[in-house]
Amino acid sequence: MISRKVMRGALILSLVLFLNFTPLALGQTNKKKKTQKVLPTGTPVIWRDPGDISSRDLRYGPGAADQAPVAPFTFVREETVGASPKFRVKDARGVTWTVKTGVEAQAETVATRLVWAMGYFADEAYYLDRVEILNLPRLSKGQEFIENGRFVRGARFEPKRKEAVRGEIWDWLKNPFVGTREFDGLKVLMVLLANYDTRLENNRIIYQKNPETGQMEARYVVIDIGATLGHVGGLGGTRVKNDLEHFKMTKFIIGVQNGMVEFDYSTTPKGAGKFASIFSPGYGKSQANKEKAMRRIPVENARWIGGMLQRLSDEQLRDAFSAAGYDKSTMEGFIKTLRERIDRLAKLS
Repeated sequence: MISRKVMRGALILSLVLFLNFTPLALGQTNKKKKTQKVLPTGTPVIWRDPGDISSRDLRYGPGAADQAPVAPFTFVREETVGASPKFRVKDARGVTWTVKTGVEAQAETVATRLVWAMGYFADEAYYLDRVEILNLPRLSKGQEFIENGRFVRGARFEPKRKEAVRGEIWDWLKNPFVGTREFDGLKVLMVLLANYDTRLENNRIIYQKNPETGQMEARYVVIDIGATLGHVGGLGGTRVKNDLEHFKMTKFIIGVQNGMVEFDYSTTPKGAGKFASIFSPGYGKSQANKEKAMRRIPVENARWIGGMLQRLSDEQLRDAFSAAGYDKSTMEGFIKTLRERIDRLAKLS
């Protein structure tokens, strides 16, 4: 009789092989080349001084009340890429939105607000507990979040703004900001939020004009930050998102050695995942690079972002979690854990 461990290993191996070789096979059968999109050019930017952090509005974060989605919403199409159920809709103003349901919806809504509050660029995210979608068909993923064929529970709305042009992927290990305090601060935020999905595909340059100067900027943004507020782990190990108990279990800071902070951030494949990665060297290398980028940060840079985070009040943090529909007990648990970790960062020596 085949053991459950062997079956699990076989399934993971099949998934890795599929992900690695399917694009190649498709490329061989589809010889038509896609037209290369001409992208604008702009000044590379990763951070902007947030000013008075204690006055930042975390109810809306990078968005605003007058930019929020407006009912009625009409279904456009389903998006099958990614782990979370997603589909597009149009609202009453004609704005197109990507709606994400599932375990990431709440966590991403909070994460975007904390990243934005520190002066980094983040996607707008609006969370609706229950929303009606007109002409909603049966979806391939996420049917468990749909009631009576048209009401969706726990939906994160992200707009498709025409003025924001999505460009190239950028690398954690090679970009114009490597070694700067601001770039290290962004990495510390990813660890603080327990974002285990820091793969390169989630790093995008967004071309958008500076609203004050009118100059085009090439903004280095971490998108799709919903695999957060849980526990970081590798394929085959324990990696969890949007789970308070697992979030509290993380050590966060392991220690300080030679002026560098060692974080609890391991994405190395384990168990069956380690076995599967043997047949996919590219995957194994990408996970090793994720871990390498996040684990060692100079003390002064980690302490700097910790001091910035300390300026957030508990009320601001409550605004962020309330905007994502968390119940009071869970919200207070996350805030308590975040506050403890922020204080540890600010007191590093």
